[in-house]
Amino acid sequence: MGLIMSTESKTTQLITKLIRETSNGNVEWTVKDAPRALNYETEQSVPLYLQTEYKGRKLGVYDLRTKYFTDEDEYHWIEGVGFCIVDDKGRVVWEANESSLALGDLFKTAREQASGVDDILDDLLEM
Repeated sequence: MGLIMSTESKTTQLITKLIRETSNGNVEWTVKDAPRALNYETEQSVPLYLQTEYKGRKLGVYDLRTKYFTDEDEYHWIEGVGFCIVDDKGRVVWEANESSLALGDLFKTAREQASGVDDILDDLLEM
């Protein structure tokens, strides 16, 4: 009988693989408008959403800010990172918002690549 992996474990493996593939230039991320489900009718905000297509699936990683209520009408924002799978119509069909070092690393790596900051810095440093 085979060992059944948890969804959480598989997600971590996928995130680690995406970090490696992004770093190697095999996966390309682009800045997109966040899927509607992440921003509308929620107590959260997604100021930066990055998306890639990997093995025919649309994957997103995003900056997630969530309202944390300390009282009925008092709150502050908590920042984190989210990861999701999006269908062909732009609907979020699955998401993971549990903070992890790997997810933070994926967001950082994808953001650096999507922004083109490395090329911009190279251009600015040329004599």
